[in-house]
Amino acid sequence: MSGDDESAWGYVEGVSDERILGVFRDADPLSTGEIASAAKVSDQTAAAKLTELAGKRQVRRKTVDEDRSVWFRPVSAFGPSDERTERSLSSAIDDLEVPGTSRMMRDWRRDAVRAAFDYLAANGPVEEPSFREDVYPAQSAGYDDPEPWWAMVRPRLKTLPGVDAPTWRSETTWRFEDDVVAIDDQ
Repeated sequence: MSGDDESAWGYVEGVSDERILGVFRDADPLSTGEIASAAKVSDQTAAAKLTELAGKRQVRRKTVDEDRSVWFRPVSAFGPSDERTERSLSSAIDDLEVPGTSRMMRDWRRDAVRAAFDYLAANGPVEEPSFREDVYPAQSAGYDDPEPWWAMVRPRLKTLPGVDAPTWRSETTWRFEDDVVAIDDQ
């Protein structure tokens, strides 16, 4: 047995974060067994390390059914966590393609996305209905109903630096990773 293959040893302490995180490719979900096999550690070691990494918000767990769950990396976990994005928030919002027939309407809609971002940064984690209940009334951006407003805001909000959008359809919790971006003034 090689020194790097600890899968037959049972639980082993001291496995590095990088050893487990290096198994993931993009945000593709993997089972504990798949991760253990690729990292050459036991299932128990992989499960313990994954639980630790979930506490650091480097991975998340999704229950598939009663007996199975998978692990995945949230979008915000990619790249070094100590590097701030080079794209400022203001320029990211200015670059958003938003619907509207006039410049004023497009600016209102960018303002609505910024308001949703500010709300998330101040109150995160935030459940999706809260955006419609708390942000929409003051930032309707010309929409008469919160559902089409959210359909416009949602895909744009998730492109902004520091925003960790729900990965699965059944999830509705949005998070803000404040160590990823410095919030600048408008």
